[in-house]
Amino acid sequence: MHRLIISRSYPNRINPASGNFVKNQVEALAEHNLKIGIAGVYNVSLKEAKVPGNISKYGFYKKVDDNITEYTHLYPVIPKMHALNHRIKLRIWKKLLRKYIEENGKPDLIHVHTFEAGDVAIWAKEQYGIDFLLTEHTSLFAGNKALDWHYKLAKETYGKSALNLAVSKEAAKQLSDLFNVDFQYFPNFVNTSKFKLKKTKDKETTRQFINIAYLNENKNQAMLIRAFHRAFDNDSGIKLRIIGSGALKSSLQGLIKSLGNTNIDLLGYLPQDEVIKELQKSDYFALSSNFETFGVVLIEAMACGLPVLSTACGGPQSIITDTALGLLSPVGDEVAFAEKLREITQKKYNPEYIRKYAIDNFSYETLSKRLIEIYKDILQQ
Repeated sequence: MHRLIISRSYPNRINPASGNFVKNQVEALAEHNLKIGIAGVYNVSLKEAKVPGNISKYGFYKKVDDNITEYTHLYPVIPKMHALNHRIKLRIWKKLLRKYIEENGKPDLIHVHTFEAGDVAIWAKEQYGIDFLLTEHTSLFAGNKALDWHYKLAKETYGKSALNLAVSKEAAKQLSDLFNVDFQYFPNFVNTSKFKLKKTKDKETTRQFINIAYLNENKNQAMLIRAFHRAFDNDSGIKLRIIGSGALKSSLQGLIKSLGNTNIDLLGYLPQDEVIKELQKSDYFALSSNFETFGVVLIEAMACGLPVLSTACGGPQSIITDTALGLLSPVGDEVAFAEKLREITQKKYNPEYIRKYAIDNFSYETLSKRLIEIYKDILQQ
């Protein structure tokens, strides 16, 4: 099998954390000895371009790692010219795809991630006769941020795809209703093997909530902080640790100071190995987002055996399907979230059950086997 992945985001030389959800899928498929190609054209903002050394990283580069071959092109975008930038990107993408096929042969199937890479897949289908399927991750339509050309391209891409997948049941229903095209639920891959059950403490002295997310308006850590303070005030037996960097760091620090709560810590950015250590020292995970297409951090926490509390913001409803796994709370409702924070600390959970659920439903092994069967079905048809 020779699969080509086309995505608008993927880890690259300027944005190493971009599109990790696509990288996880690629890594999982590669474990099954599939020949995997990645052809990606990624735009870079002028702000990123000003970082010393970034300009030299523009243009084409190729990376080969075992049976994964990556062709990438980075280019600067023109501010506020979305449609023009997309036309430039498409032109570069066609050239990149021709180069990939000339040097690696024609793939038997293309897997597209998000409709914004759809026109190059449509072109490849018409030019080379390569069929494609699509996994949708975008939040543009749910957040009413889509432009007219987004709707037009999405409708055409979904209509010509052999199969459309969405990473949550909520997104699958919404996209099916909006575009009158069938979508199936297929979640993101999570490398659950990196996350182990938390170690049992000899003596429980304090309990700890953890939140891992960018510090921005959508992740809504301000609501989480206020709800935590409302629920526990300055109870020294309950702590909240927030991991992540972002524009709201100063304002969140100011909020914590104004509340006078000494049990809330902003830890800033941490590398993944440190994040895992923090998860294993924690007792509960809390996600306060206004919107999530999926919720990888929930699965990572569950793989450590942690019960999870999340706002019902889209993706989490497809993950927290059982009260034995955790709780859901209305989006943006500080009072309700505070009540759920208290409730989750009063319930007893089985860490082994939570971890098994994460592995059975979201692990590399489980999902790669399912996806390979989907590939086979499309090719047989």
